[in-house]
Amino acid sequence: MKSVRYYNIYIFAITFIRNIIDVYSVVYLYQMGIDVKSIIFIYTLVYYLGIFISYLSIYFGNLIGYKYILALSLVFTVITFYIINGGYNIYLISLFISLSMFTYYPIKHYYGFKLLRNKKDVGNTLLCTYIASILSSYIAIINVNMLYIIIMAMVGIIFILFIKKDKYIKIVYPKKISKYKLNFFIFDQFKVIFILLEPLYLYIVANNLYYVGIFSIVLGLSSLLCLYFIIRKVNISKYYKYINIIFTLVLFLKLNISNRYILLIIAILEGIGIKSSELVSVMNLYNYDEINGGYIIFSEWIFCLARVIILGIIYFSSIHLKVILYILLFGIFCLTFQYKKDT
Repeated sequence: MKSVRYYNIYIFAITFIRNIIDVYSVVYLYQMGIDVKSIIFIYTLVYYLGIFISYLSIYFGNLIGYKYILALSLVFTVITFYIINGGYNIYLISLFISLSMFTYYPIKHYYGFKLLRNKKDVGNTLLCTYIASILSSYIAIINVNMLYIIIMAMVGIIFILFIKKDKYIKIVYPKKISKYKLNFFIFDQFKVIFILLEPLYLYIVANNLYYVGIFSIVLGLSSLLCLYFIIRKVNISKYYKYINIIFTLVLFLKLNISNRYILLIIAILEGIGIKSSELVSVMNLYNYDEINGGYIIFSEWIFCLARVIILGIIYFSSIHLKVILYILLFGIFCLTFQYKKDT
């Protein structure tokens, strides 16, 4: 199916750019002299704005075509990269990070359900994602040239516009979401925030952006390993609770080890745990009779509100970064008991 191939090229291009922002933005902000508490505030604002932007993305995408919002997301992402590295004020940074994220992720979920109809298509899309992440991490540690960012954005825009325009579909909000699914959505945000702040922790420990990049590359390679050997052979849903407990223990060890080489070995296990958990999160999101714009908007509201509350509490508590990660780790552990295969 041509639309799937075009979508995968777009995913490769935007993942290449987004990975630099999603993984390294907290480090770039810290290098600019912004302290940890202010970074927490920036992302609290990012997710607060995301509540509104995710709604507008689906609403206007439904009117003019979702592919145009995805193309616009690439433009916002390029601008975001420029602003983060340009020393602009935290409110402008927050606005553009939010615009780049929430003109992308809600519609990515929508397309993920509508276009990727079988395991092979999902696997190919994941493969594009992981390869793009590895390549962008390599670029991030040698030299991030703005020209690379612009070229990848142009490639992504060209191919996403080749996808057939969506027909207008009435946005219908779900009448209810099961308690178990709702709990899973909420506790899953502890993992999202942990992954967000993890590169900053590694940078502070190693005092070296190069090391953060190497760690991210190992995570990416581990993700490919997970995709090829584990996801294909193991029933992730069946063993999710055990996988998540082991994943939590791995992250606990990581927070108590400072040896860089041992941390890279841990990165292999962490990559497997992250991608296994991510797969279950996606399955839980898509496990719904009628995925539509309203369901995606509602899900994003839950995600963003949970993140705002968690980050808001952390911000006003003024606690050390490592303590923050321990709190988030406890939330990840609690996630173990929120998943049910039939939710």
